[in-house]
Amino acid sequence: MLNPFGAFEQGFLLSHKALDYLKEWNTEAEIAFNISQTAQQVVEILVNVPGMTMAHSRDFQRATPFFTLKDKTVVKIFTNPAHVKHIFLADQNNKMLFGGYVGWIHTNGLNEAINNIKKEFS
Repeated sequence: MLNPFGAFEQGFLLSHKALDYLKEWNTEAEIAFNISQTAQQVVEILVNVPGMTMAHSRDFQRATPFFTLKDKTVVKIFTNPAHVKHIFLADQNNKMLFGGYVGWIHTNGLNEAINNIKKEFS
């Protein structure tokens, strides 16, 4: 059986927090088996946003593409009916790489992270 996290065992270094986010995804969305170094760096930034919580993968399909990174990773945004902002990363085949959200109190921090990601990686 193919190990979807094999790339991490072959020398990629992520924090335990980031790795836990990657391993605990709900499988309702189709999950990518490979993650680029650029996407890994973006995941690290996102998991360190205060209040970041793992998003349910069902919202991945509801998210709208916002911008694309240099490596073709797509940053997608979804705001639910309660006005809670979600962010997702999708590979170039529209498979989910990451999904998270923050509560209202941390929305400015997420927006700042998104702006920094856009400047640095797109």
